[in-house]
Amino acid sequence: MIFKNFAIVTLIAAPLIVLAVQTLVPHAAQPAMQATAPETPPPPPVAVPPSVPPPVDVPERMPSAPAVDGAAFGQPMPDAGKPFLASGPELPADAPPPPTPTEVLR
Repeated sequence: MIFKNFAIVTLIAAPLIVLAVQTLVPHAAQPAMQATAPETPPPPPVAVPPSVPPPVDVPERMPSAPAVDGAAFGQPMPDAGKPFLASGPELPADAPPPPTPTEVLR
């Protein structure tokens, strides 16, 4: 309870203290803003060379991706659901069944 009261007093008193200090402490004179901004000359135009060499064709190092059939877009992959890695001699061939909801909650 004491901490709650302290927090409330702090939230109320802190802004009042700041306002009082700002009114009592003299401020340094700030220079007046100029009405117009100083004019700066526009940047010089960039010279473009008259003859720019054409881009160089780079031979493809990787084969292009196979064409995708538009009707098959969004369909599951043919090997979906199969394990990515084959099980080794020390691993069981079949995965254990998933846990039941009651086993998960324990």
